[in-house]
Amino acid sequence: MTTSKTILVVEDDEGLRLVVKKALEAQGYSVIHAEDSVGSNASVRLRGGLVDLLLADINLPGLTGGEYADYLTTINPNLKVLYMSGAASDGLVRLHVRQKKAGFLQKPFTLEELVTAVRRTLEGNPSGPDAV
Repeated sequence: MTTSKTILVVEDDEGLRLVVKKALEAQGYSVIHAEDSVGSNASVRLRGGLVDLLLADINLPGLTGGEYADYLTTINPNLKVLYMSGAASDGLVRLHVRQKKAGFLQKPFTLEELVTAVRRTLEGNPSGPDAV
């Protein structure tokens, strides 16, 4: 399967980040990955800002996932956002999900759940407000 969609994965756990990257690439997505917003900003600039989906952990070093999503959507208003976390304690993330501005993927998740959540979010049908 081939797709023209580019996904930015921002996750500070290197092992999980690499598993997610490989799983999404196996589905035909182009994947940029970084451990924090600083590293991902450099990667996004190299791509000219052309990213379709931000898949971010909520708790990141530096900017939180919610803060980073707010920042990136000011640059690219069409950017889709999918958060992943073991706990949805961030108020900004809960607001984004409830307003259907973003999806939420509860950790731990299966690769099938990952792929489904990514597809749904890219299609504009992120997980509902009961997700967090």
